[in-house]
Parts: sequence; structure tokens; C-alpha cells
Amino acid sequence: MGERPKALLPVLIVAGVLAVAAVVVMVVLLTRPGEPAASPSEPTSPSVTPSAAPNPPPTPSPTPTVAPAASEVAMAATGFTLVGDDGSDLFTYRWHDDAASAVDALTDAFGSAPEESVLEGDGTHFPDYTSYRWGGFELRDMVETEDGKPRAEYVQPSYAVITAERENGVALVAEFNLVIGSSIEEVRALEPDSEFERSDGTVRLFLESERNGFSAPEVVNGEYALAIGAEEDGAVYEIIYLPYSEL
Repeated sequence: MGERPKALLPVLIVAGVLAVAAVVVMVVLLTRPGEPAASPSEPTSPSVTPSAAPNPPPTPSPTPTVAPAASEVAMAATGFTLVGDDGSDLFTYRWHDDAASAVDALTDAFGSAPEESVLEGDGTHFPDYTSYRWGGFELRDMVETEDGKPRAEYVQPSYAVITAERENGVALVAEFNLVIGSSIEEVRALEPDSEFERSDGTVRLFLESERNGFSAPEVVNGEYALAIGAEEDGAVYEIIYLPYSEL
């Protein structure tokens, strides 16, 4: 064989180098670790905006309780009762009771404090009395003293006087539905036990004269008669609850 031309030798060397380089590149590419596959994206839950909670129903306000107001002072043999405008009994006073609670109840009923004064007694049959007066209604209660007789020994520890049909809107009603302004004929129709003319020309009539108060120790709730003052052939102007007496 003849010799290769020397001019081809550099070309062959360059080609060989390029071939080797290509092989190296292929080997590197084939041996490189693969890129991790992208994990599929997790589905994104749609954001839910919470709906506003419904407003609770309003709490009803409690209905205020209105205490019944006094509409009547109903007199009786043993005392009197304050009657409410709903017909209920608001307070009851007995003639032998301490008058302090009655004064408070009457003050509430009439809407004002009473006028107070002292009425002198005789020291034996009648003690001194404190008068509590609300216009047309007067409660008289004995003044107890250290050296005087005890309350239980008096026939008349307290009593009441009515001189008006109503006091500040509260009716003042005696037994038999008698009120100030009733006619003397209405009283006579009840067959009073006694009737006499007084020096001033008025008439005094007594009903239920057998009620003689606290005349015996065993009497717990003493009973009072009705002393009624009337104009002659006219109208009733005064009703007094007290034990019957000819004095």
C-alpha cells in the first residue's frame, strides 16, 4: 500500500476528537438522573364563605306587674278593709290592732299623709286619741301611756269617722251600702234601734246597737255599732263606727 497523503492527517485527527466528544456527551446525557415527574396538582377545594347566622328572635320584654290600686274603704263591724280596683282585699284593720300599719296603708290609698291632732279623753272610759285625718276619713287611735290602762281594757281602743262619700277617688262605704249623702229615709228603712234629735237640729240614729265593743276579755274582734248623723229630713253627713253608748 502507498502512504496516505500528509494533508489528510490533521483532518482525521479532528474528526476523531469530535467523534470521541460526541460519544462522551451521549454517555453523560444517558447516565444523568431523570427529573422527578411533577406530581399532579391536588384539586383545590373551592373556598366557601360561611353564610351569616340568622338573627335570633327578640326576647319579649316581661310585662310589668301593676299592683292594684285602692278603690274602696269597706267598713265592717270589726274594722275596715281596703279593696283594690281588681276586687282583691289589699289590707284589713281590726279595731284592736296597732294603728301604725293602718295609717301607712291609708296614706298609700289616699295618696297623702294625714293631718294629726290629739283628742283628750276622760282617763277612765275614754283615753286620749291621736286623730289621723285624710279629708273625709278619720281614724282615731288611743294614746297608750305607761301609767294608763292597757289597750285591751278599753272598750274603744280605736274608731273611725266618715264625713265624705269619697276621699281622693277612693269610695268610703259603710255597711248596708250607706254613704255620705244617703237620705235619712234610707237609714230609717233599715229600722234603726234609736233615733233622737240633737240640740243643733240634726238627727242621730243608731244601727246595730247590740255591738258594744270589747266589753269582755274573751272578745277577740270587738264589734262596733253605726252612729249616723243626718240633717232633719235631709241627707246623711256623718257616719261613725264606735261601740253603742247612751253617753
